[in-house]
Amino acid sequence: MSVSDSSVSIGACDVTVVVSGPPYFQNGYIVRHRPSGEVVIIDPGAEPSRFVGHVEAAKGHLLGVWLTHGHPDHIAGVNGIQVALDVPCRASIGEEPLLARASDWSMALTGSPLAGPRDCDYFDGEPGLSFGGVPVKTVPCPGHTPGGVTFVFDGFAFTGDTLFNQGVGRTDFPGGDQRQLWHSIGGLLDVLPGETVLFSGHGPQWTVDEARQWWRMVS
Repeated sequence: MSVSDSSVSIGACDVTVVVSGPPYFQNGYIVRHRPSGEVVIIDPGAEPSRFVGHVEAAKGHLLGVWLTHGHPDHIAGVNGIQVALDVPCRASIGEEPLLARASDWSMALTGSPLAGPRDCDYFDGEPGLSFGGVPVKTVPCPGHTPGGVTFVFDGFAFTGDTLFNQGVGRTDFPGGDQRQLWHSIGGLLDVLPGETVLFSGHGPQWTVDEARQWWRMVS
């Protein structure tokens, strides 16, 4: 069972949501900058062919795969995408231990092996990413995992499993830290404009203004 893909336009970009099947229903994303044709894939957890199909249909320039964090449900499609399209993968250096043991993590969580990224370019701090000629801010968000990040584009952001629509990431896995996660969420909501659309690793999108209102009630 899979969920139909959907798309939304924000400013000069189209964001396609590719949702994996049960049990995780993980959100992977394809972002296309219409004027330049640049494309980036965020957290591909569904079948690689679904992402490859969207990229080929867009006929743009794929910059690579960017990961908010390294849990198996968010990286299941990376290896197949790299094999098909020969593109780099980028992740925080804090996620290297997770990605290096991707198959072990997958066996522990799902009972099935997983081929992790063929290779990954690890960054420490602000990696200086850009998309469509506009800088993409990379906000460190440790707590769910040690090296989790949020990618902030022009008008929207990808929070991975740091923050969901009225929910937060779990911290009971190795490397999780609830105090860090709370600090990360508060700091993230402080710096982003209220109209910013937040796309998370699971569940529907919402805005920073909506998230702030909910966060004040629960934190």
